Amino acid sequence: MNIEKTTYHNVSEIEPEDLRLFMINEVGERAMDKLYNQLKDLVQSYPNFGSWFYNIVIPELKLKNGTREIVIALSKIEGHDKSILTGIAILKRNRLEKKICTFRIHDDYRNQGIGTELFEKCFEYLGTRTPIITISEDRKNMFEHHLTNYCFQETERLANYYNQGSIEYVYNGKLTK
Repeated sequence: MNIEKTTYHNVSEIEPEDLRLFMINEVGERAMDKLYNQLKDLVQSYPNFGSWFYNIVIPELKLKNGTREIVIALSKIEGHDKSILTGIAILKRNRLEKKICTFRIHDDYRNQGIGTELFEKCFEYLGTRTPIITISEDRKNMFEHHLTNYCFQETERLANYYNQGSIEYVYNGKLTK
């Protein structure tokens, strides 16, 4: 499928009613559920992902104090009326941490530059080109190109951090539970 155009949006900058209408018009589902549905398979690597998304990320995003952001990529696909959600990044920015918490490009639209541009939007929001990012061992291969391209430095390997029997790779900083 050919992408005609991709636009990037910071969710916190869209008013709640406008966000609801925007997401319904653009992708045809309720906004936060649509975002979650694109990410829900992360529960395999991060068992408490759903609770974290709905009970921490969304409430902090609604505060509009700059500590959380969700950046979305919406792409207009050739031959389709509506744009589709092709990428999502969940970010955390506070005095102690500048972190890419979640980063996802839709499987069907990888290797088309969306990930590169989404990383650039993350760097812009976070105010750094070296944010902390963690990647589970089962997803590490998906990120190899960008880890190399942006010179991410592995700083920790944490066994059983999010999931028993799994290693979490930490780049550009240290994590504390």
